[in-house]
Amino acid sequence: MEIFFDAFQIIFSPKLFALLCGSVLAGVVVGAAPGLTSTMAIGLLVPLTFGVSKFSAFVLLLGIYCGAIYGGSITAILMNVPGTPTAAVTAIEGYPMTMKGEGGKALGVATMSSTLGGLLSCVVLIFLSLQLAKVAIMFGPLEYFSLGLFATAVVLSLSSRSVIKGLIATLFGLLLSTIGVDPVAQYPRFTFGIAEILIGIPAVPAIIGLFCVSEAFRMAEQAEVVAQLKKDVSGLLLAYRVLPKLWKIILKSSVIGSFIGTLPGTGALVASFMAYGEAKRNSKTPELFGKGAVEGVCASEAANNAVTGGALVPLLTLGIPGDTNTLMLLGAMIIHGLIPGPTLFKEDTILVYVIFGTMIMCNLMILPIGLMLSTTIARISLIKRKYLMPAVGVLAITGASIGYGHIYYFWISIIFGFIGYVCQKGGFPVLAIAMCLILGPIMEQNLRAALMLPENIALMFLTRPISTGLVVASILAVVWGIRREAKAKTAELIS
Repeated sequence: MEIFFDAFQIIFSPKLFALLCGSVLAGVVVGAAPGLTSTMAIGLLVPLTFGVSKFSAFVLLLGIYCGAIYGGSITAILMNVPGTPTAAVTAIEGYPMTMKGEGGKALGVATMSSTLGGLLSCVVLIFLSLQLAKVAIMFGPLEYFSLGLFATAVVLSLSSRSVIKGLIATLFGLLLSTIGVDPVAQYPRFTFGIAEILIGIPAVPAIIGLFCVSEAFRMAEQAEVVAQLKKDVSGLLLAYRVLPKLWKIILKSSVIGSFIGTLPGTGALVASFMAYGEAKRNSKTPELFGKGAVEGVCASEAANNAVTGGALVPLLTLGIPGDTNTLMLLGAMIIHGLIPGPTLFKEDTILVYVIFGTMIMCNLMILPIGLMLSTTIARISLIKRKYLMPAVGVLAITGASIGYGHIYYFWISIIFGFIGYVCQKGGFPVLAIAMCLILGPIMEQNLRAALMLPENIALMFLTRPISTGLVVASILAVVWGIRREAKAKTAELIS
């Protein structure tokens, strides 16, 4: 308890508390703006955290993260223009409620469900992280390699409708991760005589390029969305009256969101769809879904905000990002010289608890911001994309090079922005490439370290239970992905 007290003292210092409030508000605004996402906002801000303390950096980035996940629901409900991809599920029920004159009720339920879902995920984050960190101490080189294998298998299976395209993207990302100097033999690989490439592909500029620069390219080709704000939004503060009827949905959706968040490469969109489907399946009036069912809004928002805490669990304890947002947060850790995993809980214990406390406070801040400012924030969607796109493009391309101080990082952002754009157009999962850029070096170093051990590696896989379990889980994940694709194709042929 004493360390929690110390962490909250840091968070409630005037400077950091003001930063927390401002970042959550900024995150909600970003989430409400169509075309801007939490991943993009975090990616743009990561290079700017070079010159601040690690506490300030994570208070800022986590505030943006939590706020943006919620913010997408505002324009989804009021205008049928989802600010973030995850809010598309909320729009299914939220906008019909607005058309029936219940927009305030839908927005109030979304705000309260988001807050409760986020807070419940914080409980999961604190409990699981502290327990999993104790287990991770037992990990050796083979276990870390198997963990990386499992993460890539899950991403391969879930990040794309096509397992083949997921496999191609995964292999491409692993190939890119081998560029640079061999970590064992110290021999240059795939450098083509270019001195700058000896350092390899820097993760932060590459990820910013894949997700932020490529998004600027996509914004340039998209048609302008004409949004209209419905002015007669009332009853927002009275939405608490329906909460007693929705507590089961909130609890179940929060559990779904937290669990999905802990799986690498899944994210809030998957959680929202699963929670929405579960709410519809258990509803006494499923015929109302699609016409403005408040249960659908509640399930979607509780689940996607619960992902925020769940996704931090594998990041903090194992160094494996849960989604694109935590992939960006991992970049911030790299910038500040932090190594996620069991050592983080020993060497930077106070930072871990500051992260816990920040997540709790960010979710609490969503409630007053959402209830008091949501209709005002909704007007952000009226800003034309032609004004947003140049700003996003310039910040994304120049941010990494300014932070690192070399033009090489500038070109990395542009090249990977083009790669991300082309892959997205072709249906190849960009997340798989980004994850493998991070996981590739970790897997290679640990596999080669394991191969140097006197034991036979095949026997090691069979005799070490954690490694064996992770390899089996990897195989099952790929098999499940193949079966899911086969069922989808069969359903298309039948229809």
